[in-house]
Amino acid sequence: MHPKEALVSIILPFYQVGEEFNHAIESIVQQTFTHWKLILVSNNGNDQGREIAGRWSDADHRILQVEEHRQGIAHALNAGISLADTPYIARMDAEDSSHPKRLAVQYEYLEKNKHIDVVSSQTVFQSELGISLGYSLFVDWQNTIITPQEHFMSRFIESPLAHPSVMFRTKLIQQFGGYSTRNVPEDYELWLRWMDQGINFHKLPEPLLTWNDHADRLSRNHDNYSREAFFQIKCEYLARWIKQHVSPNKKIVVCGSSRIGRKRADLLQQLGVDIFGFTDVRKRPNRQVNFIHIHELSDPGPWFLVNFIARRGVGQAIKEHFISAGFREGVDFILAA
Repeated sequence: MHPKEALVSIILPFYQVGEEFNHAIESIVQQTFTHWKLILVSNNGNDQGREIAGRWSDADHRILQVEEHRQGIAHALNAGISLADTPYIARMDAEDSSHPKRLAVQYEYLEKNKHIDVVSSQTVFQSELGISLGYSLFVDWQNTIITPQEHFMSRFIESPLAHPSVMFRTKLIQQFGGYSTRNVPEDYELWLRWMDQGINFHKLPEPLLTWNDHADRLSRNHDNYSREAFFQIKCEYLARWIKQHVSPNKKIVVCGSSRIGRKRADLLQQLGVDIFGFTDVRKRPNRQVNFIHIHELSDPGPWFLVNFIARRGVGQAIKEHFISAGFREGVDFILAA
């Protein structure tokens, strides 16, 4: 197959890698779908990584090795995307592995479902660490989010899909730009930006990628993936959505009157959202105004609720409570933690 016949460009950046990088590339070469090109982006990569990439690019004309010296995964991803001349782009990380049918199944889905522009898959979680319970539960949560509506409603809770599992239409980059090089989680910002523009996401209900956790993974160590970085970009898009879609006659109440909840509310205030008050199951000893006990919010008419309580299981309980009281998710309340 001539390279011009490629239909999917896979962008795979690398930095300090080992033998797992070789396995990641091998998982693409072994795909049942063969109309791809793989762009390996060395982001000041180590010698072992460049040697592995060079060996594969010499052996297979569909594999290209390029250099991006501006440090940061967003720079590397944008460099790879600039070389993507195919209708579809897929992502891969250097420590993960794609299952043999992944590209075939995702390509076929996007070809048949023109109203969907981003398709991901469920993932299998593996870890070499003994401290990955939180990550494992996070992946379990992601795997339950399938439909476009579920992705849209979950977007302010956390990133609802695994970055290295996605395939999307190249036209999205042309329309809305590439990855942000700000100090933000670049994948989450991109999903929020696209959903803000009405782009539909779907997750295939089968595992097509193995997500390998390790101590040096960027999401564990880089400031761009800190809790504060996630909340900053989340609140930026949340504030934008509230100002566009919530009636100015609604009084905005934050669920969560703890110090953290008030801090998140302050951020929304700074972004132009007028916070009326707070609610919780109990009043906390602070000087906040307009505290409303959660059971007093029985009529959705006057209120719009934003949940910032992040304890496991609380968001679902709040959702069930307010739905039973006649509140509609995305109309009268939104989960944001």
